[in-house]
Amino acid sequence: MFKPGLKTAFCLTLFSTAVQADPSVSVSGNVVASPCTVDTGTVNKTVELGTLQRRDLQTAGEGGEWQDFDLLLTNCPAGTATVTALLSGTVDTQDATAWKNSGSSTNMALRIASRDHNTTWAPGSSLRQSVSISTRSASFPLSARMFTPQGSATAGTFQSVMNVDFTWQ
Repeated sequence: MFKPGLKTAFCLTLFSTAVQADPSVSVSGNVVASPCTVDTGTVNKTVELGTLQRRDLQTAGEGGEWQDFDLLLTNCPAGTATVTALLSGTVDTQDATAWKNSGSSTNMALRIASRDHNTTWAPGSSLRQSVSISTRSASFPLSARMFTPQGSATAGTFQSVMNVDFTWQ
């Protein structure tokens, strides 16, 4: 019973239960081979393709002489076994296996091939070479030439860019 003037006390007890989760730690990383050195002659390489006569470029497939060049990597650390070169650049609109000419001559493109000219490399191609254990280097022997994919080339300048990204393993 409640009587005026009496004080009533309430007791409130709270219980707390701790929820404990099992801790989880994720750890990730990469193990990579140390890099090789891209030879100074390979960095910003220019391959001179010479001068051609327009009259010699009227039929599809005609082109200049093959010009040999190398992409060279040196000082590859021990344990680096292979180097991969990924070729890229602007694809020619008339021939998807060739690089576009950005010069003023029309109906011309750049062809890249193996040194023996039996294998053609297109933008997006990937080439792989073993690293020499004795010289700690890798070389990609290639050839280049300008050619007309469809014939009827016009007089003007020729310039094309091929980018190369190297990866080591």
